[in-house]
Amino acid sequence: MGEEKRQFPRVEVTWPVTMLTAQGPIEGEVNNISLGGAFVHCKEQPESNETFRMIIKVPHSRQFLRASARVARSNIYNPEGADEPRGIGVRFVEISDDDRQYIREVVAEQQ
Repeated sequence: MGEEKRQFPRVEVTWPVTMLTAQGPIEGEVNNISLGGAFVHCKEQPESNETFRMIIKVPHSRQFLRASARVARSNIYNPEGADEPRGIGVRFVEISDDDRQYIREVVAEQQ
């Protein structure tokens, strides 16, 4: 089995997200998140070289997290029933200090 190469620890979440892309908004669900990025379950994906805005709704809260991101990897075309849900891994390019701190707290609570 391959060794984990992630820079930041990830935690499982179920947070709705809207990705604002050049093609228009794409709806999805954040399945896991870290200080460096997230995995988004979605049926469409932004262009691979595009930087796009993400608006992530934190359930049971009035809080929204906002970030600029880029696609780091995609398995959106995997067959149904594959080991991993279809979606994209995104890398945060820009995120506010407050939103980064919120993610840090969520990760610490679930570790």
